[in-house]
Amino acid sequence: MMDKFFALELPMQVFWGLAIIASVFFLIQTIMAFLGLDADTEDGAGFEDVELDGVSGYFTFRNLINFMLGYGWAGVVLSESIPNMMWLQLAAMGVGLFFVFVFVLIIRQVMKLSTDKTFQMEEALGQIADTYLRIPGNKQGVGKVMVSVRGSMHELEAMTEGETIPTGAKVRITKVIGSELLEVERV
Repeated sequence: MMDKFFALELPMQVFWGLAIIASVFFLIQTIMAFLGLDADTEDGAGFEDVELDGVSGYFTFRNLINFMLGYGWAGVVLSESIPNMMWLQLAAMGVGLFFVFVFVLIIRQVMKLSTDKTFQMEEALGQIADTYLRIPGNKQGVGKVMVSVRGSMHELEAMTEGETIPTGAKVRITKVIGSELLEVERV
């Protein structure tokens, strides 16, 4: 086995060596990611090092492995199709950069999924809502309103200081009372 490796030309030894080493590291990183063991690393191998706005997220150990993986295997696979070593190197670099680009795109999508999208009552302040259940006047009882916040409909309990608001009337949310009650006024 080693005789075949040392019989190869130097560029092919480099391609094979990088492909095998990068594959081993990639496999280890993938197993660690699925087990949740890479989240606390400080060497830039975790997902949290990919910045959505900057370039520094591209220069990480994980992306180095992704580049070497694409570069090495592209050099091995394309060596028969591209006999000119300069063009083979360029093609392998292109594939390596493509691997990094795809990885960063995937991680950006994963990071978007991890953002907090929970509804906060304060987000409804100032919004126009539809009365779903009649709201008794003078804070004598509670009704319900339907309001759209960030494209999502929410049915919330509401009361008013003014006159009774009938079902179907438009209201403006003016105040949050406690954690589950709104104060509204008719529009």
